[in-house]
Amino acid sequence: MVSQNPNAELLWASSRELLNLFQAVESGCQIITVTNEILKKLTMIGKNLDELSLDTVKMFYEDAQSAGYKI
Repeated sequence: MVSQNPNAELLWASSRELLNLFQAVESGCQIITVTNEILKKLTMIGKNLDELSLDTVKMFYEDAQSAGYKI
């Protein structure tokens, strides 16, 4: 439909995860709506998955500690 109307632009709305940004770009979207939380995750692109896993475990541990749980 967009290719048949040169004045139209494709909108990708309500991105729910970082993957959706890549999907939107691949589909040729000119406009992508995204939350600040997802934008913050852009810094994780290309991050070593082992480091990301360790960071996630540390985050859960720190959350548990701050809630008063003992591990």
